[in-house]
Amino acid sequence: MSKPIVILGAGGHGKVLFDICRETERNTHGFLDTKVAGPIHGLPVLGGDSMLDDSAFVAAYDFAIGVGERTIHKRLAGLISEKGGTLVTLVHPSAILSKSVKLGAGTVVMAGAVINIDARIGQNCIVNTRASIDHDCVIGNGVQICPGATLAGEVRCGEDAFIGSGATILPTIQIGARSFIGAGSTVNKNIPADKTVVGRSFRYAN
Repeated sequence: MSKPIVILGAGGHGKVLFDICRETERNTHGFLDTKVAGPIHGLPVLGGDSMLDDSAFVAAYDFAIGVGERTIHKRLAGLISEKGGTLVTLVHPSAILSKSVKLGAGTVVMAGAVINIDARIGQNCIVNTRASIDHDCVIGNGVQICPGATLAGEVRCGEDAFIGSGATILPTIQIGARSFIGAGSTVNKNIPADKTVVGRSFRYAN
């Protein structure tokens, strides 16, 4: 039997995760947040990250990371792991996933997203609203794919890469770890690790 879910972060991203839980009939116990007061859609804000110091609390619930900012997201994922907690994988019922798709623990797939055959998505990824990931893509841990982004077939994304809203990654392109692809960019060549890319035909910004 599934445990109730506690969402870390009660801002906009956290509310989207709550909505996925509601649409998939997952029991949500509340939020953890130090900057937002509850209730949020009838759910309490239970406290801050210090609640995770209580081993009984960690054991009683599963967790989802409701913060989109990638540095904080990664810190919270590490904190849950350190405390022995479990991160849930959430998929909005309107998303379309091939039966052969593999999703890592803690990954969330938002409304209207499409993930095609034999794609592999790592742990703690965000596949945001109406994002499209085509066949045979391999997405590393901690990657964020923003609303409306399109990854054509056989794209590879290294861990903690960021694909901005409306960006298009052409077939077989490789995006290096921790690279940042700006909103609306069209990427037609491989991107090394730790690069920032912007523009339709794109230029390196660092």
